[in-house]
Amino acid sequence: VVSVFLALVRVFPVKKINPTLQSEVSNPRCNERDERRRSGTAVLEMAVSLPLLITLVFGAMEMANAVFLRQSMNMAAYEAAKVITRPGTNEALARTRCQEIMTIRKVSTYTLTFSPTITTATARGTQVTVTLSAPASNLSYGPMRFMTGKTLSTTVAMVRL
Repeated sequence: VVSVFLALVRVFPVKKINPTLQSEVSNPRCNERDERRRSGTAVLEMAVSLPLLITLVFGAMEMANAVFLRQSMNMAAYEAAKVITRPGTNEALARTRCQEIMTIRKVSTYTLTFSPTITTATARGTQVTVTLSAPASNLSYGPMRFMTGKTLSTTVAMVRL
C-alpha cells in the first residue's frame, strides 16, 4: 500500500501552497476586498449589458406587433376583396367587413381603397384591387418605438364574379 502511494505521489506531485497566498486566505480583510471587487465587476457588467438586453426585448416586441399588424391587414384586405367581388355587393359592404376585422384586431387607423370603383353594374371578370395601408405605430405599446413614421401596406387582387 505504501509503495502504491509513493508511486502515485511521483506521478501526481502535490503542489506546495505559496506562503503569501496562504496568508491572504487566512486574512479576512482580503476576502472582503475581493468580494467588493467582484461585486463592482458584476455591477459594471450589468450596466453594460442591461441597455442592450432591454433594447433587444423591446425591439422584439415591436417587430412582433408589426407582424401581427401585417397579418391583420392581409386578413382584412382579403375579406374585403372577397365581399366586393361577389355579385350584387358594393364598396360599403366591403368596407364594413374590413372595419369588423380591423376592430377585432384593435387597429384603429387605416386606409382602404378599391380600384376600380365598384358598383352593382361593374361587369363580371373585372379585376378588383384592394389596397389597405396603416401606420406601423398602430400597435406600438413599449417605451421604444422603432416603427414610428413607417406605413405598412398590403394589396389583394381578385376577379369579380
